[in-house]
Amino acid sequence: MVIGTFEHSLELEQALSLLEHDGIARKHILVILMDTDPKNPNQFLSKPTDLYPNAIEVGTAFATACAVIGTSVGFKLAWGPIFSGLSAAVGGFIVGFGLYLFVKKGIHKTRSKRLPEICVIVQCTEEQVELVTETLWKFGVLTVGRVKEPSLRA
Repeated sequence: MVIGTFEHSLELEQALSLLEHDGIARKHILVILMDTDPKNPNQFLSKPTDLYPNAIEVGTAFATACAVIGTSVGFKLAWGPIFSGLSAAVGGFIVGFGLYLFVKKGIHKTRSKRLPEICVIVQCTEEQVELVTETLWKFGVLTVGRVKEPSLRA
């Protein structure tokens, strides 16, 4: 028995087709799609995935920086330093909050598009093990394992 793991790709389909062509019956090939997300995602979280608390912190930092600059510039403006500082703080918060969410959600979307891995289990004779292993490696298998049949003792 040979076990291999693949990424979801066309090479997997080619490998399965070649195995069938080489004499491995379809009933001796088992393909298992692996889950990428647990059923209850809160069960396995080590840190919160909510982006909003971090976005508020970044927005507050931007607001503070912009308020200092706005207040300094406000001494020369007709509106005065208080109104200039407050309006700069609001603008800085919106820019920081929005920029953080834009960047983090973009990264999060690219990570979530990862396709699940596929496990292929091929039941074959000892003579076919080398052929099956070479075929799997030829088509980009990630890992290969061999299971030796237990010997029957009387």
